Amino acid sequence: MKKLLVVFITVLFAFALFADEQGDQIAQKNFNLKDSKDSYSEVTMILIDKDGNKKSRKLTMFGKETSKGRNSYVEFSEPADVKGTKFLTIGNKIGDDEQRLYLPALKKTRLISSSSKNGKFVGSDLYYYDMEDKDISEFTFKFLKDDTFNNKNCFVLEMTPKDKNAPYSKTIAWIAKDDFFAYKLEAYDKKDGELLKVLVMVEVKVIDGVMIPTKTVVENKKDGTKTLLQLENVKINSGIKDDIFTVKNLEK
Repeated sequence: MKKLLVVFITVLFAFALFADEQGDQIAQKNFNLKDSKDSYSEVTMILIDKDGNKKSRKLTMFGKETSKGRNSYVEFSEPADVKGTKFLTIGNKIGDDEQRLYLPALKKTRLISSSSKNGKFVGSDLYYYDMEDKDISEFTFKFLKDDTFNNKNCFVLEMTPKDKNAPYSKTIAWIAKDDFFAYKLEAYDKKDGELLKVLVMVEVKVIDGVMIPTKTVVENKKDGTKTLLQLENVKINSGIKDDIFTVKNLEK
């Protein structure tokens, strides 16, 4: 009986090692998906409160890959109460990304601290943390199971952030077996471990070999709110200039 128990424990241990290795391999293929050198898109953001009331916002988004990380720049154009609001992220693969928010009413730029990245991005269901481009080295991975989502066969992967300031205890990703793109994410609250958000890529387009989610729904399970993002006029590798991603441009 003792020998059987030892064999059973050994098998379980070997399976656990294989599961983690499988998780790492799946994550690597997901993170290795082709990305653009730069990107531009016009975005409609719809905020839906718990009573179903909607607010629509218009913004433009720019992104550019650098040797240090991916930079991004966002500027709101509608409605009047958010027009001129700008948001800049300077990517950093080694440490925290640098994030700054410009508020036109105050004519001031606010530096988003690492401990404040669980704040809501301009009243949406996205956190400042969600606006950063993540690197594979920032997580540990664990393969959970095979599953289906929207008629796609998927790997279900648990991603645990290493960053102590991350607002999530873990994220569960549904990664399609045919293209290794994550079509669904569940983010769990760091405070109590409960499900906080569900993010679904409703529509994904392939532009020059790059998979881009052009319609996304973010649902806050605790607040009962939703944020819809619709991307239009998407352009990639168009030669966006570096001076867009500067504090000077943010404040002009």
